Amino acid sequence: MENTENTISFFDQLSLYFTEVPTWPFVLLGVVIVFALGVELINRRRRADAVDYYDTTFRTELAGLYPNPTNWPEDLALHLKASFPLMRDAFENLRGFIPQKQLYDYNLAWSNFYDFCRSNGATNENQAGETSPTDAEHDPKQIFHQLVTELLAFTEQFKR
Repeated sequence: MENTENTISFFDQLSLYFTEVPTWPFVLLGVVIVFALGVELINRRRRADAVDYYDTTFRTELAGLYPNPTNWPEDLALHLKASFPLMRDAFENLRGFIPQKQLYDYNLAWSNFYDFCRSNGATNENQAGETSPTDAEHDPKQIFHQLVTELLAFTEQFKR
């Protein structure tokens, strides 16, 4: 019986505390929590839109080149000239959502992709006019595929 009396007195004390305490701190806390949830929902939507825009832009602009190079052009730089501003915009949109520790790799992936495309898919060996048994390893289509795959890999973390 004594345990029940202690429990009742505890709940009585607790209810007295809430009747005596001003309610404005709880209202303020509730407003802050609702505001924080609203900001989080807006940021999640913005991030989802940026990921979708990034993936859609790259896959649309690189159709026929990625994932299967069915329409490989003679001049890659000229072929992608009109696409670069759109892909750069998608890249910049997503950059704000990339974690800081991955930002260097993200920027490096874009730089490698852009440089490769601007050099018309030529590797150093191909530019020098040398041919060797390892030229299969330097196939522009394979290098291009790897570079685009690295760029698109950054959105996978947001799709879980």
